[in-house]
Amino acid sequence: MQPIHDATLPAAPALNPTQRICLRDLLDEQWRAQVRQLTGLATAYHSAESFGDEHSAAELSAALAVVRRRLIDVEAALARLDSRTYGRCDGCDRRLPFEQLEMNPLARNCTRCQPLA
Repeated sequence: MQPIHDATLPAAPALNPTQRICLRDLLDEQWRAQVRQLTGLATAYHSAESFGDEHSAAELSAALAVVRRRLIDVEAALARLDSRTYGRCDGCDRRLPFEQLEMNPLARNCTRCQPLA
């Protein structure tokens, strides 16, 4: 689907180097947190499996899938930051405000294009 450009919306300024460093630090910390969580869950999963606790293993497997997805999202955001495509709305291609990215470094949509949950 092609992005919809709305000329009536004010464009957010491009990220300055200080903001890019701040966002990189936030994303790096999220990456480390996801890796720590993944490691802990994987250890617990293997323990549950070795003790034959199928119920716990199933719950841990589901939790592992969520953390893996989150890790993939963080890595994709880091790749976009490196390729200078980070911080653009998937819906309208406008730049996202730094404040929005600072609150949610994984944001992919402006507030106008944000899908309803």
